[in-house]
Amino acid sequence: MAQKTYNIDSFPTGDYMSWFVTTQAAFKVNAKLFDSSKTYFDASKQSTNIAPPLAQGADTITGNNLQLTIDEPQSTNMDASINTYNITTSNGTIVGYGYSICIEDQDDQDYNDVAISLVAWKNKG
Repeated sequence: MAQKTYNIDSFPTGDYMSWFVTTQAAFKVNAKLFDSSKTYFDASKQSTNIAPPLAQGADTITGNNLQLTIDEPQSTNMDASINTYNITTSNGTIVGYGYSICIEDQDDQDYNDVAISLVAWKNKG
């Protein structure tokens, strides 16, 4: 069983967050986004067809210690490419944050088995 938990510590409480998660893995993928206050999504999918997405949505971050857990009970290995970034105005003021994870769950090194995009902004609307 392969499982990893990612700490999304750059997203402050009170920011407005959106998520989009896809998978085209042959194995079942369980994904859960949560913090100390609530669970934003807890979803599963097993399909090599990327559509529909495993999870998508948006909400205001209400708690602390935002985490994303990916669990693939049939896989013995899980590796990830992680990219974080700031969303800035034209003068460099940070107005949000982004977090992208591409996961490899076997050994073909294509990093397309699970793709996660998380974005948080200081303001909604």
